[in-house]
Amino acid sequence: IYKLSITGNVIQTLDYVGNDLEGVSTFKGNKLLLAEERTKEIVVFDIETGSYLKHRINYKNNDENSGIEGVTYNSTDGTIFILNEKNPGNLIRLRADFSIIAAYELDFASDYSGIFYDSSSNSLWIVSDQNKTINKCTLTGQLVKAYSTGITQAEGIAIANDNIFVVSDAEAKLFVFKKPIN
Repeated sequence: IYKLSITGNVIQTLDYVGNDLEGVSTFKGNKLLLAEERTKEIVVFDIETGSYLKHRINYKNNDENSGIEGVTYNSTDGTIFILNEKNPGNLIRLRADFSIIAAYELDFASDYSGIFYDSSSNSLWIVSDQNKTINKCTLTGQLVKAYSTGITQAEGIAIANDNIFVVSDAEAKLFVFKKPIN
Protein backbone atom coordinates (compact mmCIF):
# COMPACT_ATOMS: atom_id res chain seq x y z
CA ILE A 1 0.00 0.00 0.00
CA TYR A 2 1.46 3.34 -1.02
CA LYS A 3 0.71 6.73 0.48
CA LEU A 4 1.33 9.36 -2.20
CA SER A 5 1.81 13.11 -2.13
CA ILE A 6 -0.52 15.19 -4.32
CA THR A 7 2.29 15.26 -6.90
CA GLY A 8 2.55 11.47 -7.02
CA ASN A 9 5.66 10.94 -4.90
CA VAL A 10 5.66 7.96 -2.54
CA ILE A 11 5.55 9.23 1.05
CA GLN A 12 5.10 5.90 2.83
CA THR A 13 4.90 2.21 2.00
CA LEU A 14 2.79 -0.11 4.15
CA ASP A 15 3.28 -3.87 4.09
CA TYR A 16 0.23 -5.91 3.23
CA VAL A 17 0.17 -9.21 1.38
CA GLY A 18 -3.20 -9.75 -0.21
CA ASN A 19 -4.79 -12.01 -2.76
CA ASP A 20 -5.93 -9.47 -5.37
CA LEU A 21 -5.88 -5.98 -3.86
CA GLU A 22 -7.96 -3.61 -6.00
CA GLY A 23 -9.13 -0.70 -3.87
CA VAL A 24 -8.19 1.41 -0.88
CA SER A 25 -10.01 4.04 1.16
CA THR A 26 -9.45 6.02 4.30
CA PHE A 27 -11.61 4.82 7.17
CA LYS A 28 -11.95 5.65 10.85
CA GLY A 29 -8.95 6.80 12.86
CA ASN A 30 -5.73 5.17 11.74
CA LYS A 31 -7.43 2.56 9.59
CA LEU A 32 -7.85 1.94 5.87
CA LEU A 33 -10.37 -0.14 3.96
CA LEU A 34 -8.91 -2.48 1.33
CA ALA A 35 -10.84 -4.31 -1.39
CA GLU A 36 -9.83 -7.89 -2.24
CA GLU A 37 -11.41 -8.71 -5.60
CA ARG A 38 -11.30 -12.49 -5.95
CA THR A 39 -12.15 -13.33 -2.33
CA LYS A 40 -14.87 -10.62 -2.13
CA GLU A 41 -13.44 -9.31 1.12
CA ILE A 42 -13.17 -5.86 2.64
CA VAL A 43 -10.12 -5.62 4.87
CA VAL A 44 -9.84 -3.16 7.75
CA PHE A 45 -6.11 -2.40 7.90
CA ASP A 46 -4.48 -0.59 10.85
CA ILE A 47 -1.73 1.65 9.45
CA GLU A 48 0.07 1.89 12.80
CA THR A 49 0.24 -1.80 13.71
CA GLY A 50 -0.15 -3.52 10.32
CA SER A 51 -2.87 -5.72 11.80
CA TYR A 52 -6.05 -6.35 9.84
CA LEU A 53 -9.48 -7.95 9.91
CA LYS A 54 -11.17 -9.40 6.82
CA HIS A 55 -14.91 -9.23 6.16
CA ARG A 56 -16.35 -11.41 3.38
CA ILE A 57 -19.16 -9.73 1.47
CA ASN A 58 -21.77 -12.24 0.32
CA TYR A 59 -23.29 -11.28 -3.01
CA LYS A 60 -23.56 -12.93 -6.42
CA ASN A 61 -21.35 -12.16 -9.39
CA ASN A 62 -20.54 -14.17 -12.48
CA ASP A 63 -16.73 -13.96 -12.59
CA GLU A 64 -14.30 -13.99 -9.67
CA ASN A 65 -11.93 -11.74 -11.67
CA SER A 66 -14.72 -9.16 -11.97
CA GLY A 67 -15.44 -8.83 -8.26
CA ILE A 68 -14.88 -6.05 -5.74
CA GLU A 69 -12.91 -3.38 -7.56
CA GLY A 70 -13.34 -0.33 -5.34
CA VAL A 71 -14.24 0.75 -1.82
CA THR A 72 -15.02 4.10 -0.19
CA TYR A 73 -16.18 5.26 3.22
CA ASN A 74 -19.10 7.66 3.67
CA SER A 75 -17.96 9.61 6.71
CA THR A 76 -21.30 11.46 6.83
CA ASP A 77 -23.37 8.43 7.84
CA GLY A 78 -20.76 5.73 8.51
CA THR A 79 -21.69 3.50 5.58
CA ILE A 80 -19.32 1.90 3.09
CA PHE A 81 -19.72 1.63 -0.68
CA ILE A 82 -18.12 -1.09 -2.80
CA LEU A 83 -18.12 -1.67 -6.55
CA ASN A 84 -18.48 -4.96 -8.36
CA GLU A 85 -16.46 -4.38 -11.54
CA LYS A 86 -18.78 -6.06 -14.07
CA ASN A 87 -20.88 -9.15 -14.76
CA PRO A 88 -22.87 -7.40 -13.26
CA GLY A 89 -21.68 -3.86 -12.52
CA ASN A 90 -23.03 -3.12 -9.06
CA LEU A 91 -22.79 -0.46 -6.40
CA ILE A 92 -23.27 -2.07 -2.99
CA ARG A 93 -23.87 -0.08 0.20
CA LEU A 94 -22.75 -1.66 3.49
CA ARG A 95 -23.45 -0.99 7.13
CA ALA A 96 -20.59 -0.46 9.60
CA ASP A 97 -20.79 -4.21 10.40
CA PHE A 98 -20.23 -4.98 6.65
CA SER A 99 -23.73 -6.34 6.08
CA ILE A 100 -25.44 -5.24 2.87
CA ILE A 101 -27.96 -2.39 3.04
CA ALA A 102 -28.72 -2.22 -0.69
CA ALA A 103 -27.32 -3.08 -4.12
CA TYR A 104 -27.80 -0.94 -7.22
CA GLU A 105 -27.17 -2.17 -10.74
CA LEU A 106 -24.98 0.24 -12.72
CA ASP A 107 -25.50 0.76 -16.44
CA PHE A 108 -23.53 3.85 -17.50
CA ALA A 109 -20.18 2.18 -18.31
CA SER A 110 -18.65 -1.13 -19.43
CA ASP A 111 -16.82 -1.56 -16.12
CA TYR A 112 -16.31 0.20 -12.79
CA SER A 113 -12.76 0.32 -11.45
CA GLY A 114 -12.60 2.87 -8.63
CA ILE A 115 -14.85 4.88 -6.31
CA PHE A 116 -14.64 7.87 -3.98
CA TYR A 117 -17.23 9.40 -1.65
CA ASP A 118 -17.27 13.23 -1.90
CA SER A 119 -18.66 14.67 1.33
CA SER A 120 -18.76 18.22 -0.10
CA SER A 121 -21.46 17.22 -2.59
CA ASN A 122 -22.73 14.02 -0.92
CA SER A 123 -22.02 12.17 -4.15
CA LEU A 124 -19.89 9.34 -5.50
CA TRP A 125 -17.20 9.60 -8.15
CA ILE A 126 -16.73 6.35 -10.08
CA VAL A 127 -13.97 5.76 -12.61
CA SER A 128 -14.33 3.39 -15.57
CA ASP A 129 -11.11 2.09 -17.08
CA GLN A 130 -12.76 0.67 -20.23
CA ASN A 131 -14.83 3.79 -20.96
CA LYS A 132 -11.97 6.09 -19.89
CA THR A 133 -14.38 8.24 -17.87
CA ILE A 134 -14.82 9.79 -14.45
CA ASN A 135 -18.50 9.65 -13.47
CA LYS A 136 -20.26 11.74 -10.86
CA CYS A 137 -23.15 9.74 -9.37
CA THR A 138 -25.81 9.85 -6.70
CA LEU A 139 -25.53 7.58 -3.67
CA THR A 140 -27.78 5.09 -5.49
CA GLY A 141 -25.51 4.94 -8.55
CA GLN A 142 -27.52 7.20 -10.85
CA LEU A 143 -25.23 9.01 -13.29
CA VAL A 144 -25.18 12.79 -12.84
CA LYS A 145 -22.45 13.54 -15.39
CA ALA A 146 -19.64 11.69 -17.19
CA TYR A 147 -16.26 13.25 -17.95
CA SER A 148 -13.89 11.77 -20.55
CA THR A 149 -10.27 11.32 -19.40
CA GLY A 150 -8.40 9.40 -22.10
CA ILE A 151 -6.49 7.60 -19.31
CA THR A 152 -5.43 4.04 -20.06
CA GLN A 153 -6.44 1.59 -17.32
CA ALA A 154 -7.61 4.11 -14.71
CA GLU A 155 -7.99 2.10 -11.52
CA GLY A 156 -8.13 4.51 -8.58
CA ILE A 157 -9.75 7.86 -7.78
CA ALA A 158 -9.59 10.33 -4.88
CA ILE A 159 -10.60 13.95 -4.36
CA ALA A 160 -8.84 16.60 -2.27
CA ASN A 161 -8.61 20.39 -2.43
CA ASP A 162 -10.99 20.60 -5.43
CA ASN A 163 -8.76 18.27 -7.42
CA ILE A 164 -9.57 14.80 -8.74
CA PHE A 165 -6.66 12.36 -8.61
CA VAL A 166 -6.74 9.30 -10.87
CA VAL A 167 -4.14 6.52 -10.91
CA SER A 168 -3.34 4.61 -14.09
CA ASP A 169 -2.21 1.00 -13.61
CA ALA A 170 -0.87 0.69 -17.15
CA GLU A 171 1.10 3.94 -17.09
CA ALA A 172 2.04 3.91 -13.37
CA LYS A 173 1.09 7.60 -13.25
CA LEU A 174 -1.02 9.92 -11.14
CA PHE A 175 -3.26 12.27 -13.14
CA VAL A 176 -4.70 15.43 -11.60
CA PHE A 177 -7.87 17.17 -12.83
CA LYS A 178 -9.67 20.24 -11.54
CA LYS A 179 -12.95 19.15 -9.98
CA PRO A 180 -15.91 20.50 -12.01
CA ILE A 181 -18.10 23.04 -10.22
CA ASN A 182 -21.42 21.41 -11.20
